Amino acid sequence: MKKENRNISLKQMRAFVAVAQAGSFTRAAEQMFITQSALSSLVRNLEAELDLRVFDRTTRRLELTDAGRELRQSLEQLLGDLDRITTDLQDVTAIRRGRVRIGTTPLLASTFIPAAIQAFRQDHPEITVRVLDDPVAALMPALYEGDIDLMVATLESEPAELSSTVLLSDRMVLVCDAAHPLAGRSEVGWAELLAEPVIALRKGSGLRAITDQVFQAMGAEMLPAQEVSHVSTALSMVASRMGVSVLPAYSVRYNEGLGLRAVALEAPVVQRHVRLAMLRQRTPSAASQAMHDHLMAFARGI
Repeated sequence: MKKENRNISLKQMRAFVAVAQAGSFTRAAEQMFITQSALSSLVRNLEAELDLRVFDRTTRRLELTDAGRELRQSLEQLLGDLDRITTDLQDVTAIRRGRVRIGTTPLLASTFIPAAIQAFRQDHPEITVRVLDDPVAALMPALYEGDIDLMVATLESEPAELSSTVLLSDRMVLVCDAAHPLAGRSEVGWAELLAEPVIALRKGSGLRAITDQVFQAMGAEMLPAQEVSHVSTALSMVASRMGVSVLPAYSVRYNEGLGLRAVALEAPVVQRHVRLAMLRQRTPSAASQAMHDHLMAFARGI
């Protein structure tokens, strides 16, 4: 009667393959660093579980049976696949391989994030990094649904499901071209912007909200000369001397080729906090944790 369940161990499979490849119990035992009697026991138990003979043993020769030859081919492939899987998993755990997906806002995706990723790749060239650049409203669902592993953005509030840390704290500045009369100042008051053609982000943007809140607190209203959807557009317009803009300092730091100047805004001093977030209930992969730690270290080194 055939056995319905086979209790075959990995040790038994490796023992059989070692003997089949070595053609000798003695040599196989030496290669496996076990006694010959222990090796023989493993092979006998394998034969008992399979209810067939895998070797024909004589005083002079050790030969595979027909069933043994077929079993050898199957087990060599199986053990080879298992070894490759184990190596792959070790590579992932050791952060030699893997994948990490970062969700961030368009401004950060065009300034801080590329420089940080380039530095990360120097130490982890085999880890694949993907970036999703979207507004925060789109990034939050992506994080919850598992489409991204990490989120880098400014958060109005922090849901309980998130674990986040301040990554960057940057002062809001006046951005102008190098020839502008205010370019040589060390600080400019917010009130002085009322006399300037301001290129602002459209309402609904987090940066526009900051600007509007400051002027509302002053009892004033800013009437933008231009309203745009993207920071890159605002920077290009400023570089073309169409006006000035109000942006975080890092927006200029990573766009030095445009020849712009960042002048600190005062009265009041406004700081913008960019946070690095992940879901509390999701265990980060080794690659994600490595990127998280790298981003924190990279931001501290700026």
